[in-house]
Amino acid sequence: MTNDKKHEVEEIDLKIAELKKRRRELVAELGEGRLSWGAIIAGAFGALMIGLGVIALFAANWDAFGREARAAIAVAPVVACGAVAVTSALKDVKTRALWEPLGIFWCISASAATCLVAQTYHVGGSVPGLVLLVALLMLPAIWATRAVAPTVLWPILAIVWAGVSRNAGAHASTALALKSAAFMALSLPAYIAFVGSRPPRAALVAGQIVSGLVYSLGLGIMLCMTLPLGWSDAAAYVATFWLSSALVAGAGRLFRLPAWGRVALVVAAGAAFPTPFIRELAVYPIALVMMVCVVVCGIRKASLFLTNVGAATFLWLVVAKFFASHAPFTVKGIVLIVAGLTLTALNVGIVRIRKTRRA
Repeated sequence: MTNDKKHEVEEIDLKIAELKKRRRELVAELGEGRLSWGAIIAGAFGALMIGLGVIALFAANWDAFGREARAAIAVAPVVACGAVAVTSALKDVKTRALWEPLGIFWCISASAATCLVAQTYHVGGSVPGLVLLVALLMLPAIWATRAVAPTVLWPILAIVWAGVSRNAGAHASTALALKSAAFMALSLPAYIAFVGSRPPRAALVAGQIVSGLVYSLGLGIMLCMTLPLGWSDAAAYVATFWLSSALVAGAGRLFRLPAWGRVALVVAAGAAFPTPFIRELAVYPIALVMMVCVVVCGIRKASLFLTNVGAATFLWLVVAKFFASHAPFTVKGIVLIVAGLTLTALNVGIVRIRKTRRA
């Protein structure tokens, strides 16, 4: 019996030692995460400055090199970035302090190399083709490094491609809009992979906010440029931004990116702001119903964000429509006071609901 107890004590001591070791590892990882965030920002800016500096240095002495030397110099940084990425992957290096600057410098190098090689060998083509080629060559760097800045800003290239395609003579059509949307969606898997890699919380939140804004606003702008809409058809532009916001909110719910839904709601609310002054009456009641639904959802979920966005936008829609009328200023002042009291009452009510649920 005594031997059994000794054996049990030894097992407990062994488990305690393992738990202490695991605790030290977790504390070290948390400490590295807190300290590495500043290193990530510094490294990102450092990579940006280095990339721009290298481009400026070679641009000043570009005429002194032959064609072969120019091509080799242009491609060398891209090859070096690929080698560093392969070596780091083989060594299982996961720190964002390496991958973030590497992704930024790799994308800059790929863009510069494409333009320099095309200029050196006088490769013909169109501006939309160049933008498309640069974007496609940047994708491997984004997919390999999952760097935040290139991943969330890459969809801007799709917007630029749509704009230059229109300027190059392409007609606005549903086909062009679908091509542009598919172009923008190419970066989505890389961003989902970045989220799945469990980055630091600050990087995750910032990446969700910026990417949600780029996707919802950018998709709306791109659709407005590519769809055959008339410039006088303001209601169609509002509906287009509502569509882009709905798509981004749906993707955020599908891939569990809560910040996307909030950013998309802000964009949709912003698109609803001009509806009181649009002649087409259909969009105004739709905007009112949408904001009422948001307020109801905010009250059910006890969410101050949803309630405030929905209520503030709804009050704006009502007050703006009322102020456009010929009512006396006394009545308008009373309406403003009532609107302010309503918004305050909603916030107080939501706070009480949240306290009750917590209790």
